[in-house]
Amino acid sequence: MKSWNRFLIVLVIGFSTRLLGAEAVSFSVNGLKVIVKPNSATDIIAASIYYRGGAAVLTSDEAGIEKLALAVAVKASERYPKEILNATLERMNTSISSSATMDFSNIDLQCVRQYFDTSWSVFADVILHPLMAAEDVELERQQALTGLRQLRDNPDAYLNDLARRAFYLDHPYATSVDGEEGTVGSFTPAQLKAYLSKRTTASQLLLVVVGNVSPEQVEQKVKESFGALPAGSFVAPALPPVVHHEPSVKVVYRELPTDYIEGYFPSPSLSGSDYYAMAAAGAVLRYRLFEEVRTKRSLSYAPGAGIGGNFSNYGYLYVTAVQPDTTIKVMAAEVKKMMTEPISEAELHNTVNTFITGYYLRNETNRSQANVLARYELSGAGYQEADNFIASIKKVTPEQIRDACKKYIENLQFVIIGNPVSLEIKSFAF
Repeated sequence: MKSWNRFLIVLVIGFSTRLLGAEAVSFSVNGLKVIVKPNSATDIIAASIYYRGGAAVLTSDEAGIEKLALAVAVKASERYPKEILNATLERMNTSISSSATMDFSNIDLQCVRQYFDTSWSVFADVILHPLMAAEDVELERQQALTGLRQLRDNPDAYLNDLARRAFYLDHPYATSVDGEEGTVGSFTPAQLKAYLSKRTTASQLLLVVVGNVSPEQVEQKVKESFGALPAGSFVAPALPPVVHHEPSVKVVYRELPTDYIEGYFPSPSLSGSDYYAMAAAGAVLRYRLFEEVRTKRSLSYAPGAGIGGNFSNYGYLYVTAVQPDTTIKVMAAEVKKMMTEPISEAELHNTVNTFITGYYLRNETNRSQANVLARYELSGAGYQEADNFIASIKKVTPEQIRDACKKYIENLQFVIIGNPVSLEIKSFAF
């Protein structure tokens, strides 16, 4: 079985290396930075336009405006009204979609090489000339409002939202990119259109293209479609570090069969010098918690640990448990062990291999590769750093993991949803 597993790892790495092997290049068109990564292994082409800033560019009154505006924008444009757009995309098997995170928003195109020209035309038109029809705004608004109202019905989703709010208090991330019921319910089509017009300047955008297309072809397309964009003078707002001077526990009482618990602590981002050590630490801790909390003691079915992907980042501990004090004490003991005892070389080797395999599997598609390049670029690390992931994770030492845990895992901000019979606050004071 071990030999078979090693064969699978080698097979995945060998196959994926061909997909990830092409070197990305960059250039600018009137201030719009473009990253292109040719990939001749497939005829699928992925292109994504990224709006810099995320939650940091939103006021509290604008919570959710960018996500809603982009969701409506991809429904129809001036040149491609809804029926024509849908028929055109369906005929070519092309998809155009949008999403929003706390650090950036994006519109994604995925098409086959044969229909790249027409697909690009639709892609560019929804970005530059969104129609913002009233009926599309209302449909997307109601879907967004339904999602916000249903959030509290899902304990895990609600826990994540509460943990974010508790951890990022008085931080730019305190503004929700998903929005609040009051804000999402208030935006008019004219407001959405004006907002996107304000955001569509070269300095606020990043374009990433991955697929069977040359940089020269992409540059020509960009000049034709986006060459007349106003350059603007946007500089992404600096994100302050998250600092909590003492631990905290917030309880939201619900009659549930188990308590849902999550604690956040500051963690380095992609551009941080300790990122790879802390990422490895999170993976080791996740495995150890599974062994100690679930396998050995049966205290929880689903303990977890790791770090997030935000530019002002967090690490987390997560568990569902009917005995929160006992469970958290076991988890705290494992955290303390991570801080005081370097992991073995064998454990580190297994962790690194898992990271490498997961990295390749997550980045087999052109769209996922585009997102990786964008994340590195927008985080400040630079898109070139994406190619250094494997080398960087391989350099991590047991001592670096121990030191990163000591440096970052402190003053956790816990949130509990449930009805704990007893709660010893000292159990959460780490």
